[in-house]
Amino acid sequence: MLARGILMVIACVLCMGTPVPANATCSFSSGGFNVGNVDFGSVTVPANMAVGTVIVSKSAQYYDNINPGQQFWCGANVPTTLSFQMSGTGAAGVYATNIPGIGIKILTLANTGYGIPSGTMPVVWTWTAPSPYYFQNMRFTMQLIVTGPVDLSATPALSYNVNPWLVIQPTDGSAAPLAVSGLAVTATIVPRSCSVTTPSVEQPLPTVSPGSLALGPAGQTSFNLGVNCPSGAKVYVTLTDASNVSSRSTTLGLTPDSTATGIGLQILKGTTPIAYGPDSPVAGNMNQWSAGTAAGGTMNIPLTVQYIRTTGPSTPGTVKGVATFTMSYQ
Repeated sequence: MLARGILMVIACVLCMGTPVPANATCSFSSGGFNVGNVDFGSVTVPANMAVGTVIVSKSAQYYDNINPGQQFWCGANVPTTLSFQMSGTGAAGVYATNIPGIGIKILTLANTGYGIPSGTMPVVWTWTAPSPYYFQNMRFTMQLIVTGPVDLSATPALSYNVNPWLVIQPTDGSAAPLAVSGLAVTATIVPRSCSVTTPSVEQPLPTVSPGSLALGPAGQTSFNLGVNCPSGAKVYVTLTDASNVSSRSTTLGLTPDSTATGIGLQILKGTTPIAYGPDSPVAGNMNQWSAGTAAGGTMNIPLTVQYIRTTGPSTPGTVKGVATFTMSYQ
């Protein structure tokens, strides 16, 4: 009798253990598969933005914005692997959209209620729960990011689709995976464009004597470069010496038809001489400088040009210099 009693106690202890279904099945307890739509609306993209720049961000909640009313699981207390997937090619968490030059990154924010980690999708984690998941308060952030020159020649309608996006499966693989949701991201891309209002500037300078330059620069004359930009556009400028495009100095060389010698020209922004750079609108171009942020409409960029003394003998004559300017809108 004693042995039988002990056996019965052991049997009861085993009965009180955590049940593990022999054949777990992943399913919806409410709702079903749904493709969630996230629309950025109209997105303005300035020209010449540097690669890696975030164009726009949008935050949303899974339960409220993607699949309201949806609940799913693979059974009570079944260790389950959950994964948010991405589609297409990607690097450093940024995946290509249908528009060349624009990629997408999706980040999860940690949610201890479902074991969701912070990270960049794709994200995979394991969780065990006694009741169905519904991801209340699960938040994520989507970013559209510059990956190269933006090309809208085919379409301005951006799209990015992942199907399936969220997938669950018992960690031990005892049941087939369940596709829980898909994702469709859309936006209308609008280029932020500017136009130059002073495509050609001819600025005469006063006559000065070569000897006066021994005392310092002379003949200071003001002029403007003009550009018309939408509000908020950041305007950058690079000046290039047309007579010597490889010049990176602050002295503008004279054209071959100049007859004066020992004299040069200098263009200043405020009191600072401007150094010359390559003829390129690329962000960060050598000797590119900021002209300011447009308020909308015509923006005048005030500059000054002056004579300076250079090396060699100084002789009177005509002085002519030509510089080109390249605008970059970022």
